[in-house]
Amino acid sequence: MAQEAIKAHHLPVMAAEVVDLLITDRSGAYLDLTVGLGGHLKALALALEPTARLIGLDKDAAAVELATRNLSEYQQVRKLIWGSYCDFDLLMAGVAQTGWDGILLDLGVSSYQLDHPERGFAFRLDAPLDMRFDPTSNAETAAALINNASEEKLREIIWTFGEERQARRIARAVIKARERDAFRTTGQLARIVTDAVPGPFQTKSLARVFQALRIAVNRELEQLQAVLPKTVKQLKTGGRLAVISYHSLEDRIVKRFFQKEAKGCVCPPKLPQCACGALPGLKILTRKALIPNAQEKAHNPRSRSARLRIAQKVSS
Repeated sequence: MAQEAIKAHHLPVMAAEVVDLLITDRSGAYLDLTVGLGGHLKALALALEPTARLIGLDKDAAAVELATRNLSEYQQVRKLIWGSYCDFDLLMAGVAQTGWDGILLDLGVSSYQLDHPERGFAFRLDAPLDMRFDPTSNAETAAALINNASEEKLREIIWTFGEERQARRIARAVIKARERDAFRTTGQLARIVTDAVPGPFQTKSLARVFQALRIAVNRELEQLQAVLPKTVKQLKTGGRLAVISYHSLEDRIVKRFFQKEAKGCVCPPKLPQCACGALPGLKILTRKALIPNAQEKAHNPRSRSARLRIAQKVSS
């Protein structure tokens, strides 16, 4: 795909809301932990002073390479790094920055990954069944997971991560199919799911199954739970954390983490007064998760399930 086409297809979700709510210092330092093709960093750069510092991170090396080109004209973008956001505190060791004014985490699969069928994220075209965000890693591919997992494990993945009602039927069909031939491509999986699910629900079931496998392969929920406390530690007091999620389980993890950090006290509810002395670490700025407006949903259908939550650090 030409560079111009890549740019045209990349639409950062709720960029205006991120810029409006994440920035507290127009000469400050901001970190994008899931840079993708750089859409959010570009929006931030356009709103910041030339002296501001923007750093981006992504576990997809191809995305980092393209984002480097896309952002080359913005002097606020100081460095783009290839690596997992779970390790960002270690990866930032070489960056001369003692605290961040804002950190952004845009979860899920990127437009670039969906638009390149060879990555195995999309079900509409036949391609290797990979689904790893970092295809150079030693992590298990979706094909390996499907070919080796038990029927009960597959059912659990499809039901929990995909919230798919036909999870048991699909898992059973997958097990039966792999006895004849191992799964290698997205097309093989799509055909089995389509055959297992009644006609009117096939497309939604396909999307849910592929989503569930992607979440399992990349351990997305586990990594989200691990990274959230790190982001709070790395923020300056007064700095803000913005998280965009696309799945109810992701959003629930973020919501509960924000609530826990905003409460502070961890004493048992039965105690008449606080004995732990723990202070709130965050102030929640979005009482309810923000969603894209109707215009954005129409212009960018991939934004429809997005939920944005933002909180501000209030104590170290």
